[in-house]
Amino acid sequence: MGATRSSGSRKPISSSAAVTRGHSLSGWLFLWSAALLAFSFVEWRGGSLGRGDGLGGGAALGMGADSLLPSLSRGAGLGEFSDRVDKMSFEIFSAPKPFVGEDKANNERAIKSWLRIKPKPRVTLLGYETGYDEAAAEFGIRVEKRVDKNFLGVPLFNSMIQRANNSDATVTVVINGDILLFDDFVQTMRKVVSNFEHFLVVGARYDVDALPTDIQEDSPDYNTKIREHVLSTGTLHTYGGMDVWAWNTDGPRLFDPVMPHFIFGRGKYDNWLTHETISAGRRQVVDVSETCLTVHVRHDYHLVAGGADAAPAAAAAAPVASGGGRRLLGQFWSEGKKSKFELFINIYLSLHYGTYTNQMGNVLFAPWKLSLCLEPTGMCLLKRKRPGICNCEFSSFVSNTQTDPVVKNGSRVIRCGMISVETKDDFSIPVLPPPNSTQPPPFGLPLTMESVIDKVIINNTIILSALNYGYRSIMMNWVCNMRHLGVTNFVIAALDARLYKYAYKRGVPVYYETTIFEGLDTKLIADADYGSDQFKQLTKMKSRVVLRLLKAGFDVVWTDCDIVWFRNPLPFMHASPGDLNIQTNAPDNEPMNGRRRINSGFYLARSNPATITLFGEIIKFASRSKMSEQPHFWERACGKDGEHRIGEDKCFFNGATTILLDRHRFPNGITDNIWDSPPGTILERFPNLYILHANWVKGANAKQERLVKHGFIFFDTEDELCIYPNWPKLPPPTM
Repeated sequence: MGATRSSGSRKPISSSAAVTRGHSLSGWLFLWSAALLAFSFVEWRGGSLGRGDGLGGGAALGMGADSLLPSLSRGAGLGEFSDRVDKMSFEIFSAPKPFVGEDKANNERAIKSWLRIKPKPRVTLLGYETGYDEAAAEFGIRVEKRVDKNFLGVPLFNSMIQRANNSDATVTVVINGDILLFDDFVQTMRKVVSNFEHFLVVGARYDVDALPTDIQEDSPDYNTKIREHVLSTGTLHTYGGMDVWAWNTDGPRLFDPVMPHFIFGRGKYDNWLTHETISAGRRQVVDVSETCLTVHVRHDYHLVAGGADAAPAAAAAAPVASGGGRRLLGQFWSEGKKSKFELFINIYLSLHYGTYTNQMGNVLFAPWKLSLCLEPTGMCLLKRKRPGICNCEFSSFVSNTQTDPVVKNGSRVIRCGMISVETKDDFSIPVLPPPNSTQPPPFGLPLTMESVIDKVIINNTIILSALNYGYRSIMMNWVCNMRHLGVTNFVIAALDARLYKYAYKRGVPVYYETTIFEGLDTKLIADADYGSDQFKQLTKMKSRVVLRLLKAGFDVVWTDCDIVWFRNPLPFMHASPGDLNIQTNAPDNEPMNGRRRINSGFYLARSNPATITLFGEIIKFASRSKMSEQPHFWERACGKDGEHRIGEDKCFFNGATTILLDRHRFPNGITDNIWDSPPGTILERFPNLYILHANWVKGANAKQERLVKHGFIFFDTEDELCIYPNWPKLPPPTM
């Protein structure tokens, strides 16, 4: 996670002289590290220790004049807090991979390890994947579905942190779904809780190729056997990503900037979170890698976008030995930076938000380190004078690390791993494929109409909206509405590059639509702020986007983003026989297919020759008219004088059947005076609604007032997270 694991690819020292130098170097490093530990311990003990695990006033707390991190003082939450230990409770949050195949075994093994901890923690799975319900039933744990995800279905880390931070436990824990914990986790947390008022605990994991198979998990010797195996054969993941965080829930904000929309499990968010918390200076950040054993069984990364085919193939070709495995994973993270969409976007976000650079924010940068020692608690707190200065810090104390020192043959330079070299200039969001390129770009670099649709389409149907940057807030409100309902087969056609980049960074399925603007002044697009005359002209372009998808063979549900969805309408709309099933804009006292009463803000258009011809006609006549596009839907489908109407809810012309959707299920902004209902009562008064259009009012502000009044704001613009309302249970839909 989030690291260039270059040490895994190092070559062994071949000559005997080099071996001798290596042994001398290791011995020298061991003596130097032992002396440093002894000196730090004596210095620490020299201060007047408080009772229990507390810290007295004489402890050396300065950080050194050359430190870039905030200075710490006695007022920074250090001292005697052991009275909180007896009240300590835990909630563990995780978002495991789907419980399928090897991932299922890894997930279940990890969950069992968490539940063996005493006191027993509450465990909550974030999101909703295959096997979550079964795991919840089997292990007595919870599932929290209200978590933001990107369009590939992967949880967004900022949303996970928010859910964890709202826990009512005294200590909240976020952990990767395949990481094992042991009883030393609680002992470690007791030490931290009793010494720090506000804290963030971070820890590096041990990587192993496999666990012992000659002992059962319910054996009383299981923990001891696993510990011995891991400490003798595992590799400490010392300078890259982290897999566990824990903090007190009654403390101050972790960090200052708004966390960008990192994709969970795809790197960089771990370093970013740790670095920004250290920089904020409101919590003590403690490295517990030495006292808290966390174990990870190596695996491929088959679920990462762009790596599904490459990872298994590379795994098959890699050596079986652990060194080969480390090299494979190191290659995956380092070589995939600009070829795997989800890795790329996380690196981009880490470099463009906050103050993080390169490899800052790993465990070695934590100002505090909890180490094993011959104290009654078995643990001593050490203060790093220069955090992050030495990647080899752990090499003398564990059997193997990612950053063990290496001396190349004939060199006097000691190398302890390498750091990432990404810069802002190296990572910019690609908007369009390279011109004249004969090969398709890697998935997501950039996102294209074809590549996005391929990932999200369901039953050959795409839900579509097309907007520009001026409409971004209401777009995100609608996107969060879809996330709340679990509707995933939607795509945003960005009509300018700014909206494309905005949506791209937030995990929204988006592509940059340029093909429909041939012959148009690009200034029209750039200046088309919401509500302006330019924007009104630009709205005529939306049917061109729909027609493009219809010609590609997809059924299209068009929706304006000022429409609130209460349930998924696709089953109802697909059951209707029309080629075009569309909302009416008629008042209650007029026929639904009355003169110019078709509303082009919401419809299902089926991909067939009759519908394609109809949309071609709509676009042709709208482009010649000074009117908006909407009247031309009625005139082309129902006739200029309504001569093609059938009854009060249909029209038929040139082979295309247009059916007006039931206005009491798909109401416009004036139907039944729904918007005049008392705040918070719409769903109680109208429980059979599928959608509700916020039209029949002028201006964006009036629309916004309606949404606010009735609690239909689904996007927190400050934290940039979705809001998940507690709606009453709706009755089963009727056809």
